[in-house]
Amino acid sequence: MGTAKCVNCGKEVFEYAAECPYCKKPIANPHAPTKIANAPWTWKKTSYGKKAPYGIIAVCLAAAIIAAIVLYLVL
Repeated sequence: MGTAKCVNCGKEVFEYAAECPYCKKPIANPHAPTKIANAPWTWKKTSYGKKAPYGIIAVCLAAAIIAAIVLYLVL
């Protein structure tokens, strides 16, 4: 059962309805592209490429630099 958006009130109605059950006005153009789709930010991502762990690399590099400085100052 498909739903469409009423062009008058904006509520979801049965796609083959002759009139909106909420506002009782006829659907202006039943062939108009008024299908309700998910918002673009809710679409499922199709690309799951691995990202480089820049945060982990930066923390390890900072720890190594701090350790080198401490060892240089102690010895």
